[in-house]
Amino acid sequence: MTDCEKYKKLLVGLIDQELTNDESNEIHDHLRKCAACRDDYDELLQAGDMLGGVSFREPEDELLESLWKRPYSRWAKLSGLLLIIGGWLTLVVFALIEMFRDTQEPLLSRISVGAIVVGFIIMLLYVIRERMATIKVDKYKGVVR
Repeated sequence: MTDCEKYKKLLVGLIDQELTNDESNEIHDHLRKCAACRDDYDELLQAGDMLGGVSFREPEDELLESLWKRPYSRWAKLSGLLLIIGGWLTLVVFALIEMFRDTQEPLLSRISVGAIVVGFIIMLLYVIRERMATIKVDKYKGVVR
């Protein structure tokens, strides 16, 4: 690796003041001697100045809250969740049917996979039931992000 390659990798760190004093002094010494690296440094400074003038307006909390409460947002979240669950269940049912239809598959592996799937479904139903039971008394329900 040449000196220029080494220093070019550190130019952004120099601009952002993320380097140690020794590294900064070393790069400044190199920039005094090397016109190509000095040109790259100047270009990065100019780009940073142009980007520094760009400002982004943060949306207000009321706007963000209204986006979450819109019927489309609720419908999109619910439909996405239902599609994922429906697709997963369809795939699992298909896999189970195919696995039990294939008599060459050992019985132990068929029982094991079936137990894992049934266990997952039981846990999913348990979590959904618990969530529905605790949603009424959720002490964090009123917390705003």
